[in-house]
Amino acid sequence: MSKFAQSISDSGSLQLIGVIANCSGILSSALGFYSFYESEQEPDNSAILDAINKLQETLDTDFAQLGDLIQQQTQIIVDTVNRDGMALALASSDVATARIQAFLSNGDNAALETAETESIAGVQFFNELGLSSYADMLFFLPGLVKAGSIRIFVLASEPLSVREPAAVIADNMGSMINLLSNMIETIKSTVDAAHTVNEKSHIHRCPIHQEIVRAGPTPTVGTPFKDVTVIDGYYHEERGQELAFFDAQQGANPCEQPSGHEAEALAAAKQDRAQGVTDELNFLGIPYFEQVLQSWQNLIAVQTVINLNGTWASGGVAGPVISVNGPALSVDMSAYKRPTASGTIVDDSDITVTFPDDATYTGKLQAPNVILWSNNSAWTKV
Repeated sequence: MSKFAQSISDSGSLQLIGVIANCSGILSSALGFYSFYESEQEPDNSAILDAINKLQETLDTDFAQLGDLIQQQTQIIVDTVNRDGMALALASSDVATARIQAFLSNGDNAALETAETESIAGVQFFNELGLSSYADMLFFLPGLVKAGSIRIFVLASEPLSVREPAAVIADNMGSMINLLSNMIETIKSTVDAAHTVNEKSHIHRCPIHQEIVRAGPTPTVGTPFKDVTVIDGYYHEERGQELAFFDAQQGANPCEQPSGHEAEALAAAKQDRAQGVTDELNFLGIPYFEQVLQSWQNLIAVQTVINLNGTWASGGVAGPVISVNGPALSVDMSAYKRPTASGTIVDDSDITVTFPDDATYTGKLQAPNVILWSNNSAWTKV
């Protein structure tokens, strides 16, 4: 276990990790095979009610307190106005939880309407925050998960006769997904950048051994020296704090350099750095937030006959990279120095993509690994 992991192993952050893990598990078990985009079946009220009851038990640990816990452990400062705003937003989500439970129990349509309004208000706060600070994102991340989870259960509880069109729900869900994804990625990149590997070295003055002169007197000019750079080792540092040092000398003569241990020490420092990043992200519960994100994404996913995600080859040459987010997709064309294209999954075997420097084309998905385009070209998955 690294020094960082050891320092937090007894921390109350384990409470945060457990709560987020439970949220992910409850969402996945209740709605694991559900898709807002494809489902044509009425929701199972009893199953959703049971999941919400379990979620409510998990959320008895107030998410504002979890934000405070993160703040305490990471020594961050969050704006008081936004803190108060989150309390109001989570209060709206609490109202939505109570009202959707009432609807699922006795079919009270007025309760459903209130749940819809309050769950929207709960999520809207986070969408309008415009977060950019790493500290703010850490603090508000649990709150977004709570508000978003309640919003999802309200949507899943709506009878098909009054449910909004799948495309509207996908757009609504998409904003939540994008916000959660951006927060997670910003936190991950910030943590990664905070951990560095640095070299520790010094200059050592060593005598120069002259060749022996066999004949004639040797002039007395004093003993000459040379400066030798000695790499003492490499250290893993986080935000100015040295976490681990790896000796690159191991008793070697400072005048006989390199010692031969430099590569080994550098590799060890890099490995410690990677472990340190992993430990800190685990401490913050990021892997569990990523599970929540995946469960949200699954709810607006369209199951296609081919997994579109990944690299594709055009004319036998790998280049385009497709990324799917619910019914939406993007195509990275940078391999051809072309702008990114965007499109939509129409159904399980059809897509449409707009290439901004060309035109819009439809694609027919042909298992196991081919897209046939309307311009008679074809891509093959690598």
